[in-house]
Amino acid sequence: MNSNKKITLIIFSMVTLLTLIIVALVAIGSRESGYNSAKKRAYLTADIVKNALTSHMVNGNMHQRDTFLNSLERLRELNELWVVRSPKVSEQFGSHSTNEVPRDAVDEEVLKTGKEKVVINETVEKANLRITIPYTASSLDKPNCLACHDAKEGEVLGAISLTFDIQEDRLSSIAILLNIIAIVIVFLIFFLIFISRKIKPYTSSFDSITNILKQVHEGNYAVRAQEGILKEDKEAFMWLNEIIEKLETVLTGIERNLTAFVHNRASNVNNDKLLTAKEIIEDISEIYNYKKTIETDLTKDDIYYRLIQVFKDKLKIKTFYIFEDDLQKDERKIIYAPKDKKACCDVRKDIKEFCRAQRTNNVITSETFPEVCRLANCESCEAEYTCIPFNINDQKSVTIHILCEDKDCIKHNKYQIGIIKKYLEETKPILESRILMDVLRERNLVDGLTGLYNRKYLDEFVDRTMPNELAQGTTYAVMFLDIDYFKMVNDTYGHDAGDAILQRLAKTMKEFVTNDEFIVRFGGEEFLIIMKNPTVETAKELAQRINVEFGKIIFNFNNESFSKTVSIGYAFFPTDTDQFWKCIKYADLCLYQAKETGRNKVIRFTKDVLKNGDKEKY
Repeated sequence: MNSNKKITLIIFSMVTLLTLIIVALVAIGSRESGYNSAKKRAYLTADIVKNALTSHMVNGNMHQRDTFLNSLERLRELNELWVVRSPKVSEQFGSHSTNEVPRDAVDEEVLKTGKEKVVINETVEKANLRITIPYTASSLDKPNCLACHDAKEGEVLGAISLTFDIQEDRLSSIAILLNIIAIVIVFLIFFLIFISRKIKPYTSSFDSITNILKQVHEGNYAVRAQEGILKEDKEAFMWLNEIIEKLETVLTGIERNLTAFVHNRASNVNNDKLLTAKEIIEDISEIYNYKKTIETDLTKDDIYYRLIQVFKDKLKIKTFYIFEDDLQKDERKIIYAPKDKKACCDVRKDIKEFCRAQRTNNVITSETFPEVCRLANCESCEAEYTCIPFNINDQKSVTIHILCEDKDCIKHNKYQIGIIKKYLEETKPILESRILMDVLRERNLVDGLTGLYNRKYLDEFVDRTMPNELAQGTTYAVMFLDIDYFKMVNDTYGHDAGDAILQRLAKTMKEFVTNDEFIVRFGGEEFLIIMKNPTVETAKELAQRINVEFGKIIFNFNNESFSKTVSIGYAFFPTDTDQFWKCIKYADLCLYQAKETGRNKVIRFTKDVLKNGDKEKY
């Protein structure tokens, strides 16, 4: 309903209500007027009867009073009339008529109280008014009542009851009321038409402004107000159009400039430039705070942790993986993985060839084409996936792998792709710096000949990493390896041959260790393998496999072929000892025993390996 109808209806309702109140008051007044007219006729008749009866009494004609009273009943509109005596008057003068006794409770009440009583009896077809008026003794009457009656001043001597037909009065009142109602209805109709036409220009302007503001509120800043009818409208519409035009210009500029800054999200959910600007400014603020935070983070892992929190808390992405791709080694490792979901992508090597996102450097989503990436397999989780590649430098890149199980999730994540890229862009220089620092640090912790960790890395692991892992319940197996008769190789074939054998042993060990183990070149031809959370079987199996596989290798130097073997001793921490360096010593003792008992052996630490004195302290 438009404002013209609303305002007209409100005014019409108020006028109608006021008119109905007036009509009701007129009706009540008319009804009371009819009653009062009947009462006046009753009072006049009562006075006539009183005076006539007094005259009859003075003239000694009281026996003719009934004839007089019956003649009065023939008066128009007077239905019935009767006079009643009080008991005291009857005692004084005697009762000559049975009609003069009280007929009902109303007569008795009036004789008793001396107050007139009015009873109205109305139905749909007729209306009667019955009034009973008391006669009281008074010395002021002419003739003096007290001269004839043995009564006191104000004492009730009798009463007169009259019933009148007031149907004509009522019909007259109804006719007047109907005329008034007809006039009022005609007036209200003309008033409604008049008001509607007079306020229409104002309400039309109001509706037009309301409609324009509604469209602006919904994001349509291209709408403009049409020229109004009234002079005031023209000015108001001109100012409104200028404000909307300025707002559109400013918001379009903000959206164009800032949207490019945050990689232009897929589409604004509300399609409103003002809300878009608000969201973009909030994004910029959050990105700025994120960047200031990661600038002070010390390690690459800290930066990845911040990025994970952004995905979860800020961008509301529920299920995602973060892969770090080593472009030089052409392999991938998982930085973050959810606990209850399996990735659609299990590519870990040959990233440049098999990862479609990295190969094309484009966002890949399964929604665009069925099996767009043929290596991706989401059958176990029945999910749609999106892969976002981002190069950090020539050596490293990051791939974000997002999973969705419903349309709303896909729509939400598609909307976030632009802002994800912006977060990655802001992360890039800082992450690149930390990666470079890790490279430099790793070079300082890696043996140049074998590519294995050195003693410095072991010291750092024991001091920094191991305490945290021990607090989480991690256990270790420590293996000590040594090449049998290695000095003879250097003496016979030269140090180049010895270096080649060391490199081949390093390669062999790398082939059989997993992410839960790392290898340290302890010194010369001695190596340590640290296993996390081993069992007796897995530790023994790894040691024997390295021993067997390395022994199968044939070396050729100076036209001579030969093979080499390794001896291995291993111990468990903290099972065999609660001191890590002592555990290394126990593994070394087992290695020494292997060499003393024929070499090319794998020996696990037991108490029997210790000498008598150490055995007693164990």
